[in-house]
Amino acid sequence: MLNLKILNEIQRKLLERKELEIEAIFDGPTPKKQDLLKEIASLTKSKENLIVLKRINQLYGASKAKILVYIYGSEEAFKKTEPKEKKPKEKKEQPKQETK
Repeated sequence: MLNLKILNEIQRKLLERKELEIEAIFDGPTPKKQDLLKEIASLTKSKENLIVLKRINQLYGASKAKILVYIYGSEEAFKKTEPKEKKPKEKKEQPKQETK
């Protein structure tokens, strides 16, 4: 069970986004990011692909966490502001040198 409560909301018009501070109260293990995204999207009535989880703060052993979330108004604003995801580097195989 996951309960979300919005503690603070700031509108950043220049960046076309809302910054939310949310308190999450849950039973059991810490919820996965994907589960949090779905719950936040339903709470704020916004699309999941425009939501960025910036920070999740939780005290050790506590069943409560504070989450900093950015919700963008459009996909263009999201692409302009957020850094691109890094692709994993491909490993280059180097020829093994024989030692004599």
